[in-house]
Amino acid sequence: MTSTKAPLSPKEIFADYLCRNKKRRTAERYAILDRAMRAVGHFSVEALCDTLRDEDYHVSTTTVYSTLELLVDCGLVIRHRFNDRRSLYEKAPVSQGAQCHHHLICTVCGKIKEMRDPELTQLIEAKRFPAFTPAYFALNIYGTCSACTRRKRRKKLSQK
Repeated sequence: MTSTKAPLSPKEIFADYLCRNKKRRTAERYAILDRAMRAVGHFSVEALCDTLRDEDYHVSTTTVYSTLELLVDCGLVIRHRFNDRRSLYEKAPVSQGAQCHHHLICTVCGKIKEMRDPELTQLIEAKRFPAFTPAYFALNIYGTCSACTRRKRRKKLSQK
């Protein structure tokens, strides 16, 4: 009889990471981990702080920043820097390609739309890089969203 190991939970992965790196395992760090794992889509440090505050859990912004860095280092969270240079975070894909997606980013209003393209994902996953092992990937496509394009057309028409 073979035993199959259940995958580790984010809490177990984080605890192991903190222990291996001789970092303190604090209630605040685990609260931040919990809220980050419950977040849907991209989130900012400010949004995470607001969520913690709304739940009457008071943690300094510095602690949130430093804990998110630890979560990025241990592979539970991905940090994105889009066109405005502000960091946004999201949960890391569970396995290579499992939740990989790409981003359509409007350079006018800053709207970010997630896009999934299995064909493109397969092409990227099949690519081999000399002396490099990818952990995850994200493709960002910059342009103008349909709402901003319509606004621009209307403005141009009204100026005639």
